[in-house]
Amino acid sequence: MIRKVDMYQCVCDGCGKSHVDDFNGYVAWSDETMASEAAYESGWTNIEGKDYCPDCYEYDEETDEYKPKSKEENI
Repeated sequence: MIRKVDMYQCVCDGCGKSHVDDFNGYVAWSDETMASEAAYESGWTNIEGKDYCPDCYEYDEETDEYKPKSKEENI
């Protein structure tokens, strides 16, 4: 039997890419907390309530904080 289940992924608010745990082969998790923690352990970050993959944020030395890259920088 095959049954539909709800799962969770962390999706980048900058580019729309979904986090994939390449080491373990996971593409979705059973709850939101596990999905976000797995992404953050892989270098993702949360800035002002939005999640960003490593390609979509940068460190700002002037403010000593991480900030999202502009849309033009992600192209």
